Amino acid sequence: MKFRIDESERKASKSPHEIFLTNLIVNHILYFIAALGMAKSFPLLVAATPVASLLTISYILIKGRKMQQSASWFERCHWQIAMRRSKLLLIVLSTLTILLGILYSIHIFMEVASAQIFPLAAIVTMPVLITILALILMESEALHFAGSGQLSKRMVERNPPPNSIIEIDQHIE
Repeated sequence: MKFRIDESERKASKSPHEIFLTNLIVNHILYFIAALGMAKSFPLLVAATPVASLLTISYILIKGRKMQQSASWFERCHWQIAMRRSKLLLIVLSTLTILLGILYSIHIFMEVASAQIFPLAAIVTMPVLITILALILMESEALHFAGSGQLSKRMVERNPPPNSIIEIDQHIE
């Protein structure tokens, strides 16, 4: 659904999506691939990716919670979208950490060769990569929606607009 939202409000509603997209693209894709290339020489560089992601997710969740008290309706809705997706990424990364920890424990305590563990670790990591790519697509669309004064019908049903907000178009699912 499209609404008549002033330019400053649309610009402000883009910021949670920009922050989240930066985390996904720069941190999880560009930096992580570069860190993997140097992992033999500097193994701790790889650990910076989840730490930076956790800090970014924490910022989105804390700032988003504050914005629910003070921001306009349109901004609140877009912060809620970014918060929900940040929680999803947090759950996926936490699950990955637990599964990789289990695989590492099997490697150490059951003395299973790393050559047998490594393929399993790659399989466990694949859903995370798919989730990150899906979140990039979803956040790119949300960023466009924020810039053009749009929200999904589902979000509007969850958070009805105040009477002062004028609806322009309602054809977006």
